Amino acid sequence: MIKKILRNWHRYVMCALLSAIFWAWIFTLLFHASAKHKVVLYAGLPAIDGNGLSIILEEDLPEGIRRVDAATVENSIFNQEDVLHGDLFIASEADAKQLVPALSPIDRTAFPGETFYESDGKAYGILVYDEETGLKVAGDNVFYVPQQRFYLFFNKNSQHIGEWNGSPDDGAIKVAQRFMTLKQEAWK
Repeated sequence: MIKKILRNWHRYVMCALLSAIFWAWIFTLLFHASAKHKVVLYAGLPAIDGNGLSIILEEDLPEGIRRVDAATVENSIFNQEDVLHGDLFIASEADAKQLVPALSPIDRTAFPGETFYESDGKAYGILVYDEETGLKVAGDNVFYVPQQRFYLFFNKNSQHIGEWNGSPDDGAIKVAQRFMTLKQEAWK
């Protein structure tokens, strides 16, 4: 019996290898989404619960979007090219001044009643954290830095920002609107 196994070892290795390839292919089909079908949110924060936030934001996905990925910029340090192609960014007010050239202006009517980051008379970001007023969006999944204000911004090169008119190209806008529904009362 052992001689037969040793004589045919290459067949067993080949079966194991083919099985691994098959299951990797199945996993990719089920869980991988191309950039066209995925909205990516990056946060300039020390930590976020990317999996938890992704699950919450995936509850009501717009047409054509299959997945939402959330990560900190630091977790993406080995693939900075991906960060440049993110759709949404959470950044501090101090960092916003440097980001403005890469940001898309916001149509205020898509986010009624919100406070915006403004530059040159245009709105570029939506306030998501402010310790003074107690605003804290997605507080259990996003760990903000105290004594700073944070905003949600849109990458102007995102393929998921259309004409801000509710079209299927506006996937990032719809995900941002879902994100803004996660407001919580911060400490007061």
